Amino acid sequence: MCEIGMGYIPEEKVRAVIVDGRIPDEIERNLISDGINVIKTVRHPRLYDAISYHPDAVVCPLGGGKLVVEPLMFGYLRDALREYRVTVIKGETELSSNYPGSTAYNIAAIGEKVILNPTCADPVALREFEYANLLLVKVKQGYTKCSTAIIASNTIITSDKGIAKAASESGVEVLTVRSEGVQLKGFEYGLIGGCCGRISKDCIVFAGDPGTHPDWQQIHNFLKEHRIKPKRLYDGPLIDIGSIIPVVEIF
Repeated sequence: MCEIGMGYIPEEKVRAVIVDGRIPDEIERNLISDGINVIKTVRHPRLYDAISYHPDAVVCPLGGGKLVVEPLMFGYLRDALREYRVTVIKGETELSSNYPGSTAYNIAAIGEKVILNPTCADPVALREFEYANLLLVKVKQGYTKCSTAIIASNTIITSDKGIAKAASESGVEVLTVRSEGVQLKGFEYGLIGGCCGRISKDCIVFAGDPGTHPDWQQIHNFLKEHRIKPKRLYDGPLIDIGSIIPVVEIF
């Protein structure tokens, strides 16, 4: 059996992505035109409105075609993912509206490392990471996935200084950018990881025009250095849609 990808990093073009159920039609059309099926989330009844449909709030990809899903969303996503060769595991933690109760599955798995706050993380996801012998990079931030744009197996972009420091000390290559430049309704700004996602070995897509980010030149150079092509899915400012999560199958 050949494993394709780890966590959020596909080695081949993905068949489907999990996205916020409220995405603009333009994003959905562009994904479908790229040959990618779109799996939309439904509203989580306990999360505040801005993140109530965010996939990175309720889904934690483990790598190896496995995903841990929040209990209230488990049945829906298990059925939505039935046609794909993935394993959907039911998490233990039911989310609540207040931080850090909304963060249990918002975990950044990159290659052989996992950036997370272990005091917030779902126990099922933690056990899976430990069983796989992945290195846990511990931080204070609970929302590590939406704070982290995963570029390659040991490469990230983040605006969170705590994540940047801990990741760098663990050997991860980090580009630190400003917090401004990503929109999230009801908040001063969204987060860089929440507006993008990898869809193939050499392509990352953005919910909006990445050229509108104040640090776009640095981001562009960083992506070019790692041979990752950026693609915009939406003609407008970058919007935090809770990440674009690839459905990574195993064969």
